[in-house]
Amino acid sequence: MSWLTAALTGMKAMHPLINLQAYDGSGSLEIMLTKFRHMAAYLCWDDEDICHHLYTSLEGEVAQVLCDVSPHAMAADLVCLLQTRFGTQLQAECFKAELHAS
Repeated sequence: MSWLTAALTGMKAMHPLINLQAYDGSGSLEIMLTKFRHMAAYLCWDDEDICHHLYTSLEGEVAQVLCDVSPHAMAADLVCLLQTRFGTQLQAECFKAELHAS
């Protein structure tokens, strides 16, 4: 067993570096989350990895949600918060309400 093999024993499989684009709210949240989920599956991330990478990929106004997330939050909690604040589903409901009010 080489020193490199020994050093990698017990570590996650090595994958090529993939650059995560920061999300600042200017594009579609659903598209960003879909890309993120595919990348997480490909790289075999566990929930802790997903949380870490998701936290570090948020910038600008969107990163403000991190102030409202518990230190023990799971990835699903953060995704739910992002979808509530920046997702199109809530926006669609608001637009429908505005149309009915007009």
